[in-house]
Amino acid sequence: MIEKAIDKFKEYTSNYDMSIMEISLKYHHSFAVMDLMGEVAFRLNLDKEMIELARVIGLLHDIGRFEQFNKYHILSDEYSDHADESVEYLFDKGHIREFLKEDKYDNIIKHAIQYHNKLEIPEYLEDLELLFVKMIRDMDKVDCYKQFAVHFDNIFNAEEVTKEVLETFQKEKLIDNNIVKSKSDSTIMHLAFLFDINFDESYDILVETDNFDLYLGTVDVFENSEKLWKKLREICFDKINRGVSENE
Repeated sequence: MIEKAIDKFKEYTSNYDMSIMEISLKYHHSFAVMDLMGEVAFRLNLDKEMIELARVIGLLHDIGRFEQFNKYHILSDEYSDHADESVEYLFDKGHIREFLKEDKYDNIIKHAIQYHNKLEIPEYLEDLELLFVKMIRDMDKVDCYKQFAVHFDNIFNAEEVTKEVLETFQKEKLIDNNIVKSKSDSTIMHLAFLFDINFDESYDILVETDNFDLYLGTVDVFENSEKLWKKLREICFDKINRGVSENE
């Protein structure tokens, strides 16, 4: 299952210029999330076929980013939602059969990709669909922390933080990008990813990768912002230590 998907993905991406930072970033992110999906599936005691399915979802979850670049010459959800772009390319246009021969897992793959970046998960999903949606949301975030750390400038200036963003964070909820007004808001939005981790195994993987600590270490904290930054960090580490058991 996974070998065919990898071969086709490499063929598909060979049409893009890997010297463009955004393209190279998404290429390597796709393979990183593929591996992370295999790891979390293994830790959740899924069988071999389900582990392969998890890896396929990880590999293809951001293929809409490349389609986005075709249309707008930029990787941004300002013009279109990249997860919806992925679904359109793979399923509406039928390209999924180029990556995967059988169609018995189409609904799982489609819903996992479609909802990997949404603010909330819909309630109508079947149990197995919900499992893979939660897995891809978790593993995407784990690698995103590394991408933020390595490829982006991250700042925190308490004076730029908007009230709604801070209040949402303090409620331990994901932050809607539509209320983000500054780079410091974006930093808090990224921190809040921790509140949408669905498995203790995912927290374990996050800690073992050091991706979150790496991200924290790259944030340029402005003068007179240390007190609030320390408080936000403490909330984050408390959440990691508590895990998800409180929600069970």
